[in-house]
Amino acid sequence: MDRRVVGSLPSGMARRNVFDPLEPTQELRWYVVRDRLGRVLEARQLPPGTDLKRILLAAMLERIDNGWGLGEFGSRGGSCFCVKGTERCQVAIEAADPGRPVRYGAAHLTWSPQQPSDEE
Repeated sequence: MDRRVVGSLPSGMARRNVFDPLEPTQELRWYVVRDRLGRVLEARQLPPGTDLKRILLAAMLERIDNGWGLGEFGSRGGSCFCVKGTERCQVAIEAADPGRPVRYGAAHLTWSPQQPSDEE
């Protein structure tokens, strides 16, 4: 089929809105750096309305200037991975306060060992 014809055919699917975690928002966001095990190394709250793309880009440039290599990154995830020698970290813009873990799904149903009772 001719490319010009294919490009002009109407799509049968409605276009979806794509979520962009780096769009400016009036909700709180956090700049977070985590080590390779997910432990928080650095975190700071960002004021509402902050240019989140600029914050992430500046962090990437700062890491490069300090000898880090960039690994995978993407604006759709709102994060990037950096490598320096054997060190690896993730720099991210997050919607949840890293100091207050978020529980998803049925986290309240997780197994925990029973505490010994006074009767035993």
